Amino acid sequence: ETVSPLTGASNTARPRQLLSTTVTRLEQQAHQFMLHRLSAATRRTYSSGQSRYRLFCQQHRLTPVPVTPRLATLFVTRLAMEGLVYKSIKVYLAAIVSLNAETGHTEDIASNNMLRHVLQGIKRDHGDPIRPRLPITMTLIRKIKNALRSHPAIHVNDKLMLWSAFTLAFFGFLRVSEFTAISASTFDNDGTLLGSDVQLTDDLIVTIKASKTDPFRRGQVVTIAPTQSSICAVRAFRNYNPAALNAPAFCFTNGKFLTRQAVTYHLRDLLLRAEVPNVSNYASHSFRSGAATTAAEANLPDWLIKVLGRWRSDAYQLYITTPTDIIRKVPATLAQHR
Repeated sequence: ETVSPLTGASNTARPRQLLSTTVTRLEQQAHQFMLHRLSAATRRTYSSGQSRYRLFCQQHRLTPVPVTPRLATLFVTRLAMEGLVYKSIKVYLAAIVSLNAETGHTEDIASNNMLRHVLQGIKRDHGDPIRPRLPITMTLIRKIKNALRSHPAIHVNDKLMLWSAFTLAFFGFLRVSEFTAISASTFDNDGTLLGSDVQLTDDLIVTIKASKTDPFRRGQVVTIAPTQSSICAVRAFRNYNPAALNAPAFCFTNGKFLTRQAVTYHLRDLLLRAEVPNVSNYASHSFRSGAATTAAEANLPDWLIKVLGRWRSDAYQLYITTPTDIIRKVPATLAQHR
């Protein structure tokens, strides 16, 4: 054993202390990496499921972790008795499986036979209903435009904002998370579409910083050309012209950001005013699915539709190598289709 000439402390104790500190930091960093395996949206969904699970355990005086197959089985049974659909129960189960991993427990809950059999019974008993998601077509977009123009309760600037967001979503084949904020008051600077991410030249040049098919956030660029018609994303964005470059691209006049929920609410409200049936089957995703449906009906080739929608892992590379003149013809082709 030696003594430090500076502090007089034993040098055999210091390496052990440093080693302990290093291991602690490694464990903390490993936990952060584990959390970052999930997208922000998935983390929020899992957090909600985990909160509900902890409340369930508190109500029944159960210890929440480690999550055992028995606890998981009781929890999904309770959810089924409360009327949750099978799909939602599966999401909640994934949330508590994630909780187990995050708290250092490695038991494979999901493959437990008892739990699997109970889930099969819930599925058979409750069914697994799939609500149809109807696409927004060019015909509906024209009806939406007319309903928006005459809407008595929406501020004129908000009409310009909504119309720009709707046309951008359609002609850009965008996922709703690619043009909306996390909430009405907060946004992710590294993921949310900001005013500075949309460049207006002869075309719209939209930089998507993060998306489902770009988990490493390398960024993807979407080019939208003018349609030379009354339904035009370029013209709509020029008329809207967001004031702030460092804030979400789409904001209401009251300062609130456009969210997934707001898109669905206003879309259904406008469709209802246009006397479109089954408005509950339309949602924020209807613009993206509608663009793909319209493109197929307009006889665009499959490979181009996949490129425009970025549905495959190699879509980004394919998009880069696609000739610009082909990309620029797409909005006008869609706008002319009935």
